[in-house]
Amino acid sequence: MSPGVKRKLPDVRLFLWGLFLLQISLICLFLLFGSLLVSTAIDTTEDGGGNRPETAEQQLQVSDASFSVWSSFGVRFIPNRTVVGLTTDDPRHNDVAIGVEEQEHGSQQELVKNKQLHPRHPKYRPWLQREVPKAERMEKYFRTISYTDWQGNRKRRLCFIEGTQGKASMASGATGNNETEPIDTKAANELNSPPAIEHREESLMVVGDDGTARCRCNPQWHGADCGQPEVIWRAFITSKIPPRDQTATPRPIARNLFYIVPATFISVEVLEIQLMELVDQVALYVLCDRPAGGPGTASYGASIAHHVDGTDFLRTIRDRLLIVSDATCSGRNMFRKLLKYTAKGAIRADDVVLIGGTDEILNRKAVTYLRWYDNWPQPVRFRLKHNVYGFFWQHPSNSTVIGSAAVQVSTLREVYGSDPDRLLAIEKPVMLIGDLNHFGGWYCRRCYQPGSIVQYYEYRAANGMGDTLPLPDPKRTKVLNEEYVQQLIAAGKDLEDGERPLERLSRRTDKYYQPEYVSEHSWKFDNIVVNLFARWDDNLADDDYFS
Repeated sequence: MSPGVKRKLPDVRLFLWGLFLLQISLICLFLLFGSLLVSTAIDTTEDGGGNRPETAEQQLQVSDASFSVWSSFGVRFIPNRTVVGLTTDDPRHNDVAIGVEEQEHGSQQELVKNKQLHPRHPKYRPWLQREVPKAERMEKYFRTISYTDWQGNRKRRLCFIEGTQGKASMASGATGNNETEPIDTKAANELNSPPAIEHREESLMVVGDDGTARCRCNPQWHGADCGQPEVIWRAFITSKIPPRDQTATPRPIARNLFYIVPATFISVEVLEIQLMELVDQVALYVLCDRPAGGPGTASYGASIAHHVDGTDFLRTIRDRLLIVSDATCSGRNMFRKLLKYTAKGAIRADDVVLIGGTDEILNRKAVTYLRWYDNWPQPVRFRLKHNVYGFFWQHPSNSTVIGSAAVQVSTLREVYGSDPDRLLAIEKPVMLIGDLNHFGGWYCRRCYQPGSIVQYYEYRAANGMGDTLPLPDPKRTKVLNEEYVQQLIAAGKDLEDGERPLERLSRRTDKYYQPEYVSEHSWKFDNIVVNLFARWDDNLADDDYFS
């Protein structure tokens, strides 16, 4: 090594040592400056030291002053201490007291004073435990009727109000409403006297020669208490269940019903019918919402969560609505989330879980029976009427589809491993609700607006959901658009079945034409109730909708 090189080595070493000492000095200065800021922001709440701000407003000023230095550098702090005396009415409450939770015993101000809070991520949301409504008692659905048996003894029997004749007479006799005074006072006194009420109750009973009595049922209702709708009565017979097991007394307290449904907002019209048809029966709805993409994408518009606040029927059931985001929409995940997000002890072993599919509408009368009686085997499945585009078209060959299933919570856990999807794989259940003429519900496939049908297939293709996009007839059009779908609906051609002709149905002759909710709100579902794209003469000839 040359002498010139040896003389330069001490200079290099001095330079490196100087650089190292400079870095250490800068780090110490930074830590000292930071400790000064933290001391001015936090302390001074102890007894005995420092100048303590006396009010919440002064505390906020100190905090804002300390953090304003860093705000110019784009640094954001989340305070980890509460400000004493700050109320929830102050608009800055959410910035200071993060994570404050309301409790039944104790005011919000006491919680802020006494509870040491921890910093939370800005997107943190606590789990919302759903409270299941209190189970209903039989008095709401059943009425006790007094009658005289063949030996002259007075007895009583329960009758299902909806299935028993004379509902108006029963209601008037029970309430004894005298707000409107009749002109004939003598006739009114006779009408409101106890013997008259008993006489009317006697007319609601049928007493046999052997002394047994049964309620006088409405058409399409069966059983000693008129609690079996036609579809349940036929299901018992078809399933070859012994007659002694076909009769049962109702439960004093109904089961709670939990309905698991995979759905998209594209099918919002059918989704409304699907949920609102059972609105008086279901304790909690569990809707599977597939993760959505960005705004403007097909996935974003299909998300249920983005439309809850702006949709009337979803707002009305918001307290009984649990929306779960899941990419697979598997039944196992939905049931696990149901158990996770409900209050402890809210789900009983004998409660019923319904697992449905998209566009599957269940028969309300059949579901009501499952809540009140214990004599049905498990699990049961529903045979659904297969409609296409609306209730006016039915699939010609596959006129019915075996769809949704029902089972008790205990059976689902112990026998099927808490996986509701295993129920949908049972092709021959012990009991099948519905047959070729009496249906356990409706599968209204693609009963959407024409534009929504196109959007639905775009959504499935964009999300890779396993099926190919149906292509139109190239001789007529090369594009799957709204106009082409309108032509298919008018002519009754099934897009997913090679434009196979569909079977026309009439509201005049088909007693299972539409669900009860649609009958009561037909003005909301014109495109599903009647074929709006058919010729006017065809509608007049086959339906009395326009008369």
